[in-house]
Amino acid sequence: MNRRWLPPLIVAPVIVGVSVLGAALPASAHGTGSRTDLPLPAWQMAWAAAFSVIVSFVALGTFWDKPRLVAAAMGRRLVSLASSPAKALEIACKIIGVGLFGMVIFAAWWGKPSAATNIAPTAFLIWFWVGLQLVSVLVGDVYRAFNPYPTIADTAASMKARIRRIPPSPAGDESRDGTGGWVAVGLIAAYLWYELAYHSTDSPRSVAVFLTAYSAVMLGGAAVFGLGWARSADGFAVLFTKISLIAPLYRDQARDLRLRTPLSGLTTLRGGVYTVAFILTVLGSTTFDGFTRSSIWLDLAGDLTGWEATFANTLGLGVIVAFVALLYTLAVKVMAVVTGDSTRELAIEFAPTLVPIVVAYAAAHYFSALMLDGQLLINLLSDPFGHGWDLFGTRDYAINWTLVSPSEIAWVQAVAIAIGHVLAVIAAHDRAIDRYPRETALRSQYPMLLVMVAYTVIGLLLLLGT
Repeated sequence: MNRRWLPPLIVAPVIVGVSVLGAALPASAHGTGSRTDLPLPAWQMAWAAAFSVIVSFVALGTFWDKPRLVAAAMGRRLVSLASSPAKALEIACKIIGVGLFGMVIFAAWWGKPSAATNIAPTAFLIWFWVGLQLVSVLVGDVYRAFNPYPTIADTAASMKARIRRIPPSPAGDESRDGTGGWVAVGLIAAYLWYELAYHSTDSPRSVAVFLTAYSAVMLGGAAVFGLGWARSADGFAVLFTKISLIAPLYRDQARDLRLRTPLSGLTTLRGGVYTVAFILTVLGSTTFDGFTRSSIWLDLAGDLTGWEATFANTLGLGVIVAFVALLYTLAVKVMAVVTGDSTRELAIEFAPTLVPIVVAYAAAHYFSALMLDGQLLINLLSDPFGHGWDLFGTRDYAINWTLVSPSEIAWVQAVAIAIGHVLAVIAAHDRAIDRYPRETALRSQYPMLLVMVAYTVIGLLLLLGT
């Protein structure tokens, strides 16, 4: 590794570690509190993370004087995925993806109508939604290999071509006019509403309705607009692909598996206003999830049930997403004054730098659910439909609620928030230093720094349930 990389790569983790440790040590005698069991006072944790972000900004201005992530985005070739074994593995992954999708749909519609005895809610809401986000940031775009929609659409198109005795249409690239991109925004927003606002999310039948409607849009759109649209319009695929750009592994256009510097893939993310809307929607929704655990929200809507709760949650979700978007828009407007660029151009250019915060919020908010509630999958694999089966001898498995301790959960959550925001600052600084002269780049990042600090403090205070 080039030695010029060492100062910035070493400084950021050290800043995070020292800052969080400095906040934690005085609080080590405090009892466990709030919904996330963080044994740290809210003000100390917020101060530590904000301090990490600010000091990392100063360190970057000192050591990071030229763009590094752009040059590192190509990486180096590891192995070809065009070989016969790799192609066989790819086919196996597609079959597994369709099989798992079919099992979840079948369980959701015809299994027992209880989340405790039906695999659909746990598989979809925990392992698919949360687990694949964490896997994507660690090892790359795994969902691409298992995504059932392109496989189903491609198979249907091939069968149609054979019946009509015409050549099948090529899969094509993602939609270039933004149509698929805006559909992806709408679909991911629909899922987030379903997860965070709807009053009966964990019902297998509600999972069935959502997945059936989602699939109808995906497959119907593929039939009308082409197979490439099936990927560009899939909200889940778009999210996992964006997150995977942080990972060190990726597959290039030549079907080679490559290794690159983590975070550098974000420099390749381009799009339009729909990309900005997509990222801010996901970021704002996770912020709302934290807000619903706060004493303010519990006082306002904690006693509501049924459709009254759904209405209140929908309103709150919209307000919080708008608030998060407003902070970003204000920062971009100030940046435009400094740089002379248009607000629209800067919003699109710097939106990808928020992706590390999306991942950080996902890890902080859902880690305990994945590690604890996610264990229910062990039981359900033996009896996925609630019919009394015991296929693998695990039906009576007792969830180990001590698998991770409250303090371990606390450290994961706190460090995730801190590191996520520091990585976002690094990505934004590198993009600015690549775009502008050094002095202009530094001045342009002051408003983004304020937004990062605000996101950090707000995120941690909500995480603590204050």
